[in-house]
Amino acid sequence: MKAYGRKATILAAVLALFLTAAAGCGGKINEPGGSTSPVSQGASDAESGAPVESGSSDATDPTGQDASTPSDTVSGNGDSTNPGGNASKPGGNNQGHTATTTKGGGGSSFKEPVYDLKGRVIVIGSESVPDMSKTNIYNESIKLTQEKYHCTFKFIKKEYVSLYQDLINGHAAGKSNYDVVNLRGYEIFPNAANSGTILGVSSYYDFAGDPTWQESSVKDLGVFKGKRYGIPYSPNEVGNGIWYNRALLRKFNVPDLWTYVEKDTWNWQTFRAVCKKLTQDTNSDGKPDYWGFTSSDPWLEFVYSNNGSLISSGVNGTPKISLDSKNALDAIQFIADLHTIDNTVPDGKELGAITDKPFNALFTGKVAMYPYHARYGAVMESMGIPAADIGWVYMPKGPAAKNYVTASGTMPDMFVVPRDISNPKEVVAAIQDVAAYWDTSRKVRVDMYGKTEELYQALKSSLDANAKKVLEYQAKHPVYTLANNYNLSETLQNELWPAILNGKSVKSAVDSVKSKMQTELTKKYNGTIVK
Repeated sequence: MKAYGRKATILAAVLALFLTAAAGCGGKINEPGGSTSPVSQGASDAESGAPVESGSSDATDPTGQDASTPSDTVSGNGDSTNPGGNASKPGGNNQGHTATTTKGGGGSSFKEPVYDLKGRVIVIGSESVPDMSKTNIYNESIKLTQEKYHCTFKFIKKEYVSLYQDLINGHAAGKSNYDVVNLRGYEIFPNAANSGTILGVSSYYDFAGDPTWQESSVKDLGVFKGKRYGIPYSPNEVGNGIWYNRALLRKFNVPDLWTYVEKDTWNWQTFRAVCKKLTQDTNSDGKPDYWGFTSSDPWLEFVYSNNGSLISSGVNGTPKISLDSKNALDAIQFIADLHTIDNTVPDGKELGAITDKPFNALFTGKVAMYPYHARYGAVMESMGIPAADIGWVYMPKGPAAKNYVTASGTMPDMFVVPRDISNPKEVVAAIQDVAAYWDTSRKVRVDMYGKTEELYQALKSSLDANAKKVLEYQAKHPVYTLANNYNLSETLQNELWPAILNGKSVKSAVDSVKSKMQTELTKKYNGTIVK
């Protein structure tokens, strides 16, 4: 058994990577490459301010969105809508309601308001913009909405940091540079919503009445303190699974992990046994040369896979730290045992001898498994792991879980509407129509909410058929969490995990930090400061 102290330093640092990297990610969580925004366009159009037109060169599409860790699960709709409300400023565009589109059936049909925007250009600030020369579901939705509302969407490409600062500055000046802005969920809640820089869009459109927005995958996304602020256009956000190196499994005679899935035995007990078998001292020096598992986050994914959570009660009441629940405590204990009893996870010195970052350990062929989301298949392939050796499987089920969980670490990218724009009612109606491309009544819908197949095709070179099963499952059973929205990493990295690894019981360690974490959480939830 290793001394607890050897583990503490690296794991404290490693824990910070998950909780802070997610909040700073260019994708789901600080990925070595790639972006999470819909699709990219060259700087020339963006800089000129010209509307997006066919012929743009960037090849990506919104299916490459990532983002990615129940509940902190977004829950409860709570929209207090006023669909007839319009806070338009005097002198705004003379745009009128011209028609309705009926959704739903029987006695619950919904009349979607459709406005003639008379050629209005709706300016959208985004880290990347769509290549309209490509045929995909997102682009088709843009085209259909432009025709339907008689408007043009002009995407302005901006670096994310500059984009968010523009939003803040525009609010301070009383005039926004954009009609719509693409922000990440962790930026919207709580910062932007609490600051008053963005509109509560449920005051301008009946999201609660529109059946499109009652689909389980999107109903509660974007809702904060009972009001919708964000309009998600990426309902099939990529959740976490276990990436594994098939070459190492073959080397040590471990069955492919999907063998366990097919037998319905992919659980913590199996995972622990696999970790032990994959941790090997091949040169007989008394130290492992190969390791079963490593992670940037030592325990959060396992908390969620055991039907536990870091934060409970969601966004319609002050969220509460829930690490003291039995399911969460059991998960933390399970991961602690992997480190301190089984010795199947490299400590800081051991990991440092392999690579500088836990994720990169997969590239070295020295560590077999790492938990993360789908986008990393392409990254691993680019780093030299043959596609045939890349596998992706669900997080193993904990004893308290009935089903697999593919939880995303934060809410997905969303459209938000700055407070200081003209005719917000019409803008909100149009942009929600763009976002709602998964609506079953619309011809642009494909496969699982319109995203799974496109995502798979975009990553096909590095994902196998089993990985596609994960994506399809996730599309049917999405789980989004708020863990990264409320960055609690300082207390977790400096106090909780080091205490556990230095011998303190899991329960007493959690009890010792719960009050402090709750104070941090409540302050951030109710805060008004925008970074």
